[in-house]
Order: sequence, then C-alpha cells, then structure tokens
Amino acid sequence: MQNPDSRFMSLALNLARKGGRDVAPNPMVGAVVVKNGKIIGKGYHKKFGGPHAEVTAINSVRSSAELKGATIYVTLEPCRHFGKTPPCLPLIEAVGISRVVCGSHDPFRKISKLQNPKTKKFPNYKTQKPKIIIEFLKGKVADDCGKLNKFFFTWVMKKRPFVTVKIAMSADGFVAGLGGKPIRITSTKQDREVHKLRASHQAIMVGINTILNDDPQLNVRGFKGRDPLRVILDSELKIPKTAKALKDKNYLIATCKKTGHRGLNIWVSQGHQININKLLRYLGGNGISSVLVEPGPTLYRSLKEEHLIDELIVYRSPKRIGKGLKLML
Repeated sequence: MQNPDSRFMSLALNLARKGGRDVAPNPMVGAVVVKNGKIIGKGYHKKFGGPHAEVTAINSVRSSAELKGATIYVTLEPCRHFGKTPPCLPLIEAVGISRVVCGSHDPFRKISKLQNPKTKKFPNYKTQKPKIIIEFLKGKVADDCGKLNKFFFTWVMKKRPFVTVKIAMSADGFVAGLGGKPIRITSTKQDREVHKLRASHQAIMVGINTILNDDPQLNVRGFKGRDPLRVILDSELKIPKTAKALKDKNYLIATCKKTGHRGLNIWVSQGHQININKLLRYLGGNGISSVLVEPGPTLYRSLKEEHLIDELIVYRSPKRIGKGLKLML
C-alpha cells in the first residue's frame, strides 16, 4: 500500500500526463494541494505558454485561508526563473503553503548561467533560499516523474531534442527487401504502437532513400494525435515534388545543396554530408524537444557513431525474409 506522499504524487502524475504534446517543449507537470490529508486543489500544465500546474492548482482552492500550512505535491520542482510566465516558487510561498513535495528536480538548477529567448538571465539557484520545506520523493513514483519528462530534460541539458530510434526487423535481421523495397514486417498491433509513438513526438526523421523507395506519408493514422514535423535528410535534394511527405508545409528538408530549392522548406548543411548534430541543435533551438527517427542502415549508423540515440525501440518479427537490406544494431 502506498504511503500518503506517494499516493498524492501518483495523482499529480496522472494529471501531468494530460498535458501531452500540447505543452512541448515545456514539461508535463501536475500538482495536487493537500491539507489535513484531504485534497483541496489540483491542476496541470495544459498548454505551452499557459499557466503552470502550481498556479492552476492554487487557483482551484476555494478559499485562500485553506492554503495556509498546506502541502503541494508537484511532479517537477517548481521553477524559480522567469520564462513565458513568472516563477512558481514565490507564489507558493506567498499564499502560505508550508511544504512542497517534488517528484523530480528542475534541470535549470544545473545550469548556473542560462538565457531565455528574450536574453533575460535566469537567477542563480544558489542565491535563493526558500523559507518553505522542499522535499524530493524517492522510489518508483519519483522515477516515473523523471521518465515522464525525458524529452524536456534532454532539450534543456543537451540543447537538442530527445532522439528515439524505431526499427522494424525480421527474424533474420532484414529491415527491407532487395534494393530497399518495402516489405511488411510489423503486425497490426505494432503498427498502432508506431503511430502512437509518432503522435507523442514533435518531429519524425527519415533519410531520402526511405522517401524514394517507400514514399511514406509520415503522419499519424489509426491513433488520435497531431502529425509530427516531417524532417527529411536529402543531401543532394533528390526528393520529387510529388512525394507524399510534401503534401503540406509541415516538413523540413535537410540538404547540402545551396541552389535549386524550388520553394521548399529547407535547412542547408555545410559540406558534402549533412551534419546531424547541427541539425538536431537547429531543431532544438526552434522548440523541438523530441524526434522519432525511422532510419535505414546509413542513417542509423550515423546516429550511432555520433552517440545521438537516446532510446532504441526494435520491433522483431518472427518472419524470415532470406535476402534484402540488413541493419546491424
């Protein structure tokens, strides 16, 4: 049976998940206000640029008098810096809450000098000494709070999106047929999981060979969610205008070719090969905190060599193909 702190944090965690991609690149955060063992307020971060979970939870309490001496459970340590909204910790102190229980640390604490897009410096955490009790949970619930915002933590600390690589592979190690010809490897259930992955990421990345061989839509189907930004690595700008991935303006082509852009959404890399590290930093600088990569062997090898894979998901099929395109993990 969960202790009260873990139980209330679990409730806050369930609230936080409701934010989903709507809050990206900011974190998903939930908050529950408790007094004398009873919940008196709750809230979560609903939209990027909108009120934080703590503010929503505090505003949901019927009377300001109830907040005196209360405890607030927050899945992520309350912020102390100015971003799109004012810091939450001073508000928590001002309303009389005496105890803050956090599920995970705010990554901004680890950065002593940081500037937001408006060039305002965030204050150094070491100079701030809150008068309230701040505690951090340990155990499974705390681990779950940290995992929930893996995209956000990577975006803040590494200045690039979290990179998830998804690979579908036959029992004998093939990812495509001869000449890269597409073949069905995953089951219907696994296909739905893939589209769920797409819906949870802000961008999806593939190489030009995937476009030329398969002409994929790179969208979300069979699962409720928004389409990710389609990022296509095409160093020589071979993509045909009729490609399904160009059906609307929600795409970005990374290329090394400086001419012949033909009105496409382009990011140009210096040299003869696309610098994936710089591309990821460009995406991160434009508010993209998560990228799902569905690579062929060349793109996978580049990501692996550059140590850019944060999570690898492999769908293995019981089918044996015998010949085709292999990928070495």
